[in-house]
Amino acid sequence: MGVKLMGARVKRLEDPRLLRGQASYVDDIRLPGTLHAAILRSPHAHARIRRIDLSAARAAPGVVDAFSLADAWPEPPAIPVLIPHPLLRACPQYPLARDRVRYVGEPVAVVVAENRYLAEDALELVEVEYEPLPAVVDAEAALAPGAQPLHDDAPDNVAARWTHEKGDVASAFQSADRVVREQFRMQRYTGVPLETRGVLAARDPVSGDLTIWASTQWPHTARALAAALLGLEEQRVRVILPEVGGGFGVKVDLYPEDLVIPLAAIRTGRPVKWIEDRREHLQGIVHAREMTFDLELALRADGTILGLRGRILSDQGAYVRTLGVINPSLAGATLPGPYRIDHYTAEVVCALTNKSPVSPYRGAGQPESTFARERLLDVAARELGMDPAELRLKNLLPPEALPYNTGVASVEGPVVFDSGDFPSALRTALDRAGYAAFRQSQPAARASGRLPGIGICVFTQITGLGPFESAHVRADGAGNVTVISGAAPQGQGSATTLAQLVADELEVPLERVKVVFGDTTQIPFGVGTFASRNAVMAGTASAVAAQRVRDKAVQLAAHLLEASPGDVEWADGTAQVRGVPDKRLTLGQLAQAAGPGGNRPTGMEPGLEARYYFETHDSPYSYGVHVVEVEVDPETGAVAVQRYVVVNDAGKLINPMIVEGQIVGGIAQGLGGALLEELVYDAEGQLLTTSLLDYLLPTSQDVPSVDITHLETPTPLNPLGVKGLGEGGAVAAHAAVANAVADALAHTGARVRQTPLRPAAVRQLLAS
Repeated sequence: MGVKLMGARVKRLEDPRLLRGQASYVDDIRLPGTLHAAILRSPHAHARIRRIDLSAARAAPGVVDAFSLADAWPEPPAIPVLIPHPLLRACPQYPLARDRVRYVGEPVAVVVAENRYLAEDALELVEVEYEPLPAVVDAEAALAPGAQPLHDDAPDNVAARWTHEKGDVASAFQSADRVVREQFRMQRYTGVPLETRGVLAARDPVSGDLTIWASTQWPHTARALAAALLGLEEQRVRVILPEVGGGFGVKVDLYPEDLVIPLAAIRTGRPVKWIEDRREHLQGIVHAREMTFDLELALRADGTILGLRGRILSDQGAYVRTLGVINPSLAGATLPGPYRIDHYTAEVVCALTNKSPVSPYRGAGQPESTFARERLLDVAARELGMDPAELRLKNLLPPEALPYNTGVASVEGPVVFDSGDFPSALRTALDRAGYAAFRQSQPAARASGRLPGIGICVFTQITGLGPFESAHVRADGAGNVTVISGAAPQGQGSATTLAQLVADELEVPLERVKVVFGDTTQIPFGVGTFASRNAVMAGTASAVAAQRVRDKAVQLAAHLLEASPGDVEWADGTAQVRGVPDKRLTLGQLAQAAGPGGNRPTGMEPGLEARYYFETHDSPYSYGVHVVEVEVDPETGAVAVQRYVVVNDAGKLINPMIVEGQIVGGIAQGLGGALLEELVYDAEGQLLTTSLLDYLLPTSQDVPSVDITHLETPTPLNPLGVKGLGEGGAVAAHAAVANAVADALAHTGARVRQTPLRPAAVRQLLAS
């Protein structure tokens, strides 16, 4: 081929059907005879359930079924923790409330009717007798002596407690010239996909096989869990992923509805659909981010970091479900970041409160730890009289130190920085942002009454999480290529990037490659999409499978052309004998010959196809630097983002256009967290932000143009040299914006210790 597609700015293949409205989401699927479910949810944050009476609801017009946990599961299964911690106590959630409800919005019962309107009407007829219990909505209060316990196995409301530790921390602090102490708090917020969750389930009346259509990020895992918890054989369950309108990690979880809707389909013998409304979403989606960091940093007078210690308090909500300990585990493991911090200890405490459970949301613990660390560095720089950039440059790991094992591990594995140049990335970002010129002009701007500020964030991000991902590549007689992947994208452009890789390997036009995702019958094993893993895991699996198809095509061509395989070359989607241009076969011709009954070499399996599972436990770390310039209105406290500069290193880039879209999308979510978004509960555990009128999201007017520079340091951990990057914008933006606002206010004595920095909060800082 004349132009390599790896690294090319190819327009997304997915977009035409999305822009024409031709995409099919869960709610677009219409099956004959479909029933609709509505979920009765707890109005209490904490209460015992004394009685549930569904008789009136069952007698209501159009109602086909109504059930609670006792009706559905005589021996109810708990939703499992898939990545546990050895010190985690039992605090599980069940598909429907068992004896107690522990957060507002927890599913209690299900009504299934001919349409959603009738189901919702029937919910009003369900009688539940509750005995209210004291609600615990603050993590510190939950740990206090005498606090109301949420679970019998965690009487002190501690779901888990552990310590990350390396080096001799006590000695490091004893030898320090300066110890900087501060507390930082990140608020509770979450992902808000344009498409809420949805489940449609139907059981074949002849075979008994169960098909589930779901807006999820891990269809193969959803199949395995649904089969196990519903008591079915896994091969009798099929999960199909239609288009997914955003996931951001919050659709990587096993929710109660993922079980009760298939169960309703089994009970009624008819298809059953449930589509989450926005109130249900904000009440019941997994929440994230809410952590408090009490930190101490030991330094020499010249700014050299000697040690770091602290306590991380993670508000876990009411239960620990499938991935519930990942956020605090990654926060503790990644707190030191890309700096040489040889002596480190942090206690991590996971507190149970009467709120929706916590699970990964874009970055999964890394935005939290990055915010705390990068704010702490700015505080330390000010106390030492140093520029924040100078302090960072002094302590960043040099490129010759990589690969660097930090000596700290999370439940996802050890933190090992595989490749890169952190100081160079910071210098490049400072130059692009005009950092020196800003510092020179800042005093005069302040003297005139303006409040400009500039913030820096240096971050790392775990990517490409294993243990495997799958791909099947198949060529047909027309010369077209189908790629079947076990990944499950939600808008990242993965179909385009995988098509680019396969088209490159087979040297065929991009439009001849079709990528298929999200059907558990198409490929037997898959993992899904989360932890910025598609480019690394699915990309490598697809590229290697395509290589094997090409190698098989060359062997087949040598047989058909009566030549040695070493004399056959592959170019532009054809195999030809070197020096004999008329002896050539196209990919389509070879696919035809490879079919059953074709003319194949002895021992060659039929079909011009290959399946490959890329297996690894080594996760590459991408990294980057964000530099943000803001201006704070001294009268209103409003924060305007004036300039945003990013230097990002994600190894070899497959499609820079898609990369930049992912970076900017993550920045939008980080901006939302730094300035706007918060899930607010009152003292009784009632969620106050139950609509998008109350839960403020950034709009296009809030997100600035972003100046992006790419560094490309290939990782040695996969043959493509690629790293993931989808979460980096969200990891860094929250901290960078908070640092910029803190810098704008620093001369006033105000200290930014928590977010969101809404105008009222900024005004309060200025007045204090």
